[in-house]
Amino acid sequence: MDGFVYNLPGANPNNQAPLVNLSATSDESSRSAEDDEKKQRRKASNRESARRSRMRKRRHMNELWSMLVNLINKNKCLVDELSRANEGYENVDEENKKLREENSKLRKMTGEIGF
Repeated sequence: MDGFVYNLPGANPNNQAPLVNLSATSDESSRSAEDDEKKQRRKASNRESARRSRMRKRRHMNELWSMLVNLINKNKCLVDELSRANEGYENVDEENKKLREENSKLRKMTGEIGF
């Protein structure tokens, strides 16, 4: 009978035309179930993809925060080093001025003596 139903109650028994196509509804039902299953798999796949994306974003943010902390610490060290270098420069500059003044005084003294 190929999935067709003949002679349903109330139908003309002499008419052999199919009244209901069971295989068509079965195919549609099967396709609908397959479509639903594909949709569910796609939803699950999208959820997993979104979860992985959030994890990547979270890891990236953690890496950026770590880099920020390291750069702040490095900057503080460089500022401290620059401050020490400036102090050293000021000390050397001050000593250089004193030595120039002393050199100038000694030249005057030696000039007065006649050397």
